[in-house]
Amino acid sequence: MTFDERLGALDELWAVWAAVGAGLSDADWKLSTRLDGWDLRALWAHAAGWPFGFSMLVGRVTDDKVTHPLAADLLREFNEPGGIANTGRDQVSRSGRDDARKYTIEQLVGQFATAGPEAIVAARELGPVTVDYFGRAVLPLGEAVSIGIVEATVHLLDVQRALGRTPEVPEAGLAHSADVIAQIAPPVDFVEAATGRASTDLFPVLS
Repeated sequence: MTFDERLGALDELWAVWAAVGAGLSDADWKLSTRLDGWDLRALWAHAAGWPFGFSMLVGRVTDDKVTHPLAADLLREFNEPGGIANTGRDQVSRSGRDDARKYTIEQLVGQFATAGPEAIVAARELGPVTVDYFGRAVLPLGEAVSIGIVEATVHLLDVQRALGRTPEVPEAGLAHSADVIAQIAPPVDFVEAATGRASTDLFPVLS
């Protein structure tokens, strides 16, 4: 997927988020999700952090050497036993609930309707530069966009399941997310597990 195609996929995903959010009732926001401790509003608050963060990320262009050439490299590191996805799980859970109380529904939906799309415009103007990923890595901006695509896709599925809807995710984002997630796993283990040729404790590779 080219740089521009990734931005297009992310823009399409965020447009779906904005449309879904605009149509939710007060009761919908209180629905339980499959993520422990989060109702739909807390899940949304967590996901809304990504378009906000992306608006900051486009201002973090750097000439430093790339530390993680691929999105999968950084996600793999984050999801190792001692990685931030595991060590910071409780804090992330609390932050989702706190932000759900802190921000209005209009603000939460607005991240996808306004802040995110504006950041995508800025990213298009920058082109395929290198960015400092919040002090945790240096990677191509296109790979950071890939992380955003995965986040938006996985959590959109969480939202749709909570609402009892049949999953309906933009094809480009879904296909790219599948590619990135497959790259996180060790290739031999992934192929053998996916084809039923080995019993391995491989999944999940991303949480």
